[in-house]
Amino acid sequence: MKSIGFVALFALLAVTGASADPRDDALSAMLRCSGIADRAQRLACYDSASARAPGALNAAPSPAPVMASAVPPPAPAVVPRKKRSNGFMDRLFGGGGPKRAPQITVAQFGSESIANGGQHAYPIAMDGDRIDQISARVVSYQFNQGYVIVSLDNGQVWQQTADGNPVGRLSRPALAYSAVISRGSAGSYDMKLSDVARTVPVRRIQ
Repeated sequence: MKSIGFVALFALLAVTGASADPRDDALSAMLRCSGIADRAQRLACYDSASARAPGALNAAPSPAPVMASAVPPPAPAVVPRKKRSNGFMDRLFGGGGPKRAPQITVAQFGSESIANGGQHAYPIAMDGDRIDQISARVVSYQFNQGYVIVSLDNGQVWQQTADGNPVGRLSRPALAYSAVISRGSAGSYDMKLSDVARTVPVRRIQ
């Protein structure tokens, strides 16, 4: 009967936590006892091992080793967003772009090209801009190698750029035309003259 109790205790130790250190010790002691051939010595060994069993059962199991895969990878470092290149504009003005003032009034619209004689402009909308196009009456026009230059009744003068085909000629007097000038791309504004089918790339020179 006592042997049956030892066997049950042996099984209980195996089920309830063979991986924990105190329980491993008690289980190892039981296994050593089972290998003793002499009956009296074997029983004495079991008596000694059973005295350690209650403490082994009540001991908290040692924490399981943490597998390498359970450790979360380190958080990636925050990479600052790169400023998007603006292609033609960056090559024209450099990576920082032009430092023109915000265009709030009609008088400021397109004025960034006046200082360079209409060589460069930055029509793309920027922070602070409040105006995207203007309209005015044409008071006079002239041509330079086929490229039109128009003077408006608001005092501004706009010159067709060499990026497109020259207008060549206009069939009506200047006062018969009105102009709408809006933001374009590739460094030019877009001018649409009344009764002229095409849109003309322009920059302001006055």
